Amino acid sequence: MSGRETIGLILVVGVSAGGAAWVAHRASGGDEPAPSPPPASLEPSHPGGGGRVPLGGWEAGDPLDPMAAERSEWNREAIAALEAGELERGVELLERCHAGAPDHAVFAANLAEALARLARREHEEPESRPRAVERLARAVGLAPGRDDLARLLERWRREAEAERGFWTDESDHFLLRYDGERGELLNRGHYLLLNDLEAAYQDFGELFGRFFVEQGRPKVEVLLYRREEFSELTGIGHWAGGVFDGKVRIPIEDLDRERKALTGVLRHELLHAFVKEVGGRGVPGWLNEGLAQWVEASFLDDRGARVRRAREKLVGAELFTLTELAGSLASWRDEERIARAYAQSLAFVAYLEHHYGERLVIELVEGYSADRDAATTFLERTGVGLDAVLDDFAD
Repeated sequence: MSGRETIGLILVVGVSAGGAAWVAHRASGGDEPAPSPPPASLEPSHPGGGGRVPLGGWEAGDPLDPMAAERSEWNREAIAALEAGELERGVELLERCHAGAPDHAVFAANLAEALARLARREHEEPESRPRAVERLARAVGLAPGRDDLARLLERWRREAEAERGFWTDESDHFLLRYDGERGELLNRGHYLLLNDLEAAYQDFGELFGRFFVEQGRPKVEVLLYRREEFSELTGIGHWAGGVFDGKVRIPIEDLDRERKALTGVLRHELLHAFVKEVGGRGVPGWLNEGLAQWVEASFLDDRGARVRRAREKLVGAELFTLTELAGSLASWRDEERIARAYAQSLAFVAYLEHHYGERLVIELVEGYSADRDAATTFLERTGVGLDAVLDDFAD
């Protein structure tokens, strides 16, 4: 390899096979869904695990290569372009570097990262997904050691296969996609579900003071599956009523029978979409899931009843620490612990709302967009430690 390599200190968010998937907990019986769980980027968040991947810097040092200095400059310009979100420009510059020095490991790795970033952005829009898959496949070929990219590519291909033949209905803020052969959804069902989603979007936009689709973000994609398809695609247990992994994914078998519970599940998963837009992916599971369960019901009386049932589940049980509830519950396997974690998340968020106000709960989410965790924001706003409040909650 010609030249002298240096590893740049500039870090970029790597594209992973997932992110956090935020999951709605399905009721074990009765009309009311049980308290719901947190994340799966299936995107798994997602989220690979959402780590940061360094882009390599390279300094020319081979006097026999007349283009070495120019490629070094292109590489630096490409890193700056990627940092600025100019993904197409970054890819273009790195393509030049790689074409001129195809065996250069730094150029290949940087191009793979750039292609993956661009693919992730393109994958947000249904019409550009085939191109996104092609880009990601090329990135995997350039960086065979990037297991996160290989997992993401596998997942995208599974999704494309599962959603082949899906029909799309569109409203002001949503793309509702489902099997075009399901008559109950094609007829009136899609209209009912889109009305529920639009009402929830208005509620949550007012709650957070942010209507993100109007601010240029893509419409929220909502996908409906048979339960078997849902389980195969997400890998989440039968206890899940839905998941948000960048898209809202819901299992549904019988619309008429599931209609009432489905309204709450849609609200729950849409709340996760708002949390992602307002606070990013760092918002902890207990806050994300607690808030999502809190807003499942539209009316305060219904919310109060849910909180009482959640508190009853915690009687005589040892509480989880906030650290234990910081991540996704999607990977948990013990259903009793999952139900208890959901119950604690709901009850604790309701406790914070009751004693410190709804606005402070929203500020805890907003703080993550400025790299302030919930404990820091809470201490700054109240002068009280969040762990101390959890102790009070336990009494």
